[in-house]
Amino acid sequence: MSWLKDDSFYVAVLILLVLIIALRVPLDTDMWWHLRAGEETWNSQSVYLVDTLSYTRAGEPWINHSWLAQVIMIGLYKLGEYKALSLWVGVTAALSMFFLYLQMEGHALIKTFLVLFASFVSSVIWSPRPQIFSFLLFAITGFIIFRFKTAGKKQLYWLAPIFIVWSNLHGGYILGIILIFSVVLGEIFDQVMGEKSENSLNWDEISLLSIWGIAGFVLAAVNPNGIKMWIIPFQTVGVDSLQNLINEWASPDFHQPIQQLMLVLLFGTFAAVGLSKRRLSGSELLNVTIFGILALTARRNFAPFALVATPVLSKHLTSLLPEWKSHLTERFKFISNLTQYQNKSRQEINKTIQLIVNTVVVFTLIFTAGYKWINVSNQEFVEKTEQNIYPIDAVNWIKKEMPEGNLLNEYNWGGYLAWYLRDYQLFVDGRTDLFGDEIIENWLDLFNAAGNWEKSIAEWEINTIFLKRDRPIVQALVQSGWVYGYQDETVVVLSRDE
Repeated sequence: MSWLKDDSFYVAVLILLVLIIALRVPLDTDMWWHLRAGEETWNSQSVYLVDTLSYTRAGEPWINHSWLAQVIMIGLYKLGEYKALSLWVGVTAALSMFFLYLQMEGHALIKTFLVLFASFVSSVIWSPRPQIFSFLLFAITGFIIFRFKTAGKKQLYWLAPIFIVWSNLHGGYILGIILIFSVVLGEIFDQVMGEKSENSLNWDEISLLSIWGIAGFVLAAVNPNGIKMWIIPFQTVGVDSLQNLINEWASPDFHQPIQQLMLVLLFGTFAAVGLSKRRLSGSELLNVTIFGILALTARRNFAPFALVATPVLSKHLTSLLPEWKSHLTERFKFISNLTQYQNKSRQEINKTIQLIVNTVVVFTLIFTAGYKWINVSNQEFVEKTEQNIYPIDAVNWIKKEMPEGNLLNEYNWGGYLAWYLRDYQLFVDGRTDLFGDEIIENWLDLFNAAGNWEKSIAEWEINTIFLKRDRPIVQALVQSGWVYGYQDETVVVLSRDE
C-alpha cells in the first residue's frame, strides 16, 4: 500500500519534523538543580525530601513533586550525558504531538500542518525539565477522553496509572484534573441546555468521567509526599514573586513573534468555530476558554492550550474546507482544472516511484534529525553555549580560592551553582515552592540594597557575593569596604575586607 493512501507517511514526517524542532542544546536554568536533587535521591536510595542545597531553608521539608523525573534525568545523564538529555526531550515532545495528531479530524496533510503549528506554540516549554513529562501525559489524557467521547471506548481506567505516575513526575498533574472537569462541566451544560452535539456524553458517561477525575486527584497522593501533593500546585501558583523572576510564569510578551503564534491559534480557533456550521460543544468551549485564560496568564501554559485548541480548530476547519473549495471552484475555473489535473496525475504516478520518493523524504528527515542531535548535544558545542549563559570562569575561581562564609547568589544561577559548587549552600535557587515569598522577597531586597538589607547580610552570615555586576548591592558593598575577588563583564565575586 502506498504511504499516501493512509496516514503512515504523514505521521512519519510529522514525528520527524517535531523531533527536529525539539532537539536542542540541553541547557536550562532549572535543569541543574533537578539533576542535583535526582543525584541525591540516587545516591541515598531514598527520595530527597529535606533541603540541603540552601542555607536559607536548610533542614526544611520540601515537597519534591518531581522526584521520579529527577531520577530519570540523572539516570539519563549518567548513561549518555547531554546526548541522552537532548534525545529525551525530543522523543517526549514527538510522542506528545503524535497523541495530539490522533485527536484530529480531516485530511492527513491538514492534520500534519496544524499539529506542526501547535508544536511551535508548545515549543516554549520543551527543555530538559520534568515539565516535559506533564506535556506528554496531558496529551495522553486528552487522547483517552477523546476516545471515550468519539469511539465509546470506556478505557478511562487508564487514568489511574497515569495520575499515579504523573504526580511522581511533576506537579502539573493538576492540568489533567482541570481538563477532565472542564469536559465534565461542558457536557453538563449541553445536557441542561438541551444543546446536544455529535459525540455528546449522556448522564451515565458524565458521571463515570467525573468519578475518574476525582479518582485521579485522590491517586495523586500515591506518592512519597502523600496528601501534600494535593496542595503543591496551589502552593506554587501562590508565590507572588513568580511573575517578577521567572519568564515562563510571566504574562506573554506578544511583541515577540514566537509568542504571537499563541494568539494566532486562539483567534484562528474561534474564527473557524464562528464560520463553521458545526456546533461548538460545551466541553470544547470550556477547554479553549479555560486553557486560553491560563495561557494568557503565564506563557508556560501555551503548551496545554495548544493541545486542547488544535483538535477544535481541526474539527471546524475540516467542515469549512469542502465548502470553501466548492465556492472557489465555481468562481475560479482554473482551480477546478488544477484539481482534475492533480487527480489524473496522482492516478498516473507509478506506485513504486511514489514509494521511493516517500522513503527518500523520510530517510532525509531521519538523517537531518540525527545530524542535528549529534551537533546540538556535542560536548564541545554544549560547553561553548554554557560559557555564554553561565558564569563558568567565576565558578572556577570560587573552586580554586574557596572563600569562606555563605554565598549570596543570583536566582537564575542557583541551580547551576548547586550542581558545580558542591561545597557551598546557596541563598536561593529555582525551587520557588520551597522558598516562597518570604525568602524570595528577602533576596530581592538584598540585591536591590533595599529595606533592611544590611541586617539580612549579618543574619544570614553572608561573606561572599556572587552576582551580576550591575546589581545595586554590588556598588553599595564596595563603598562599604568589600573587595573584588573576581570580576568580568557580567559577574562579580565580592568578599569582606577582613
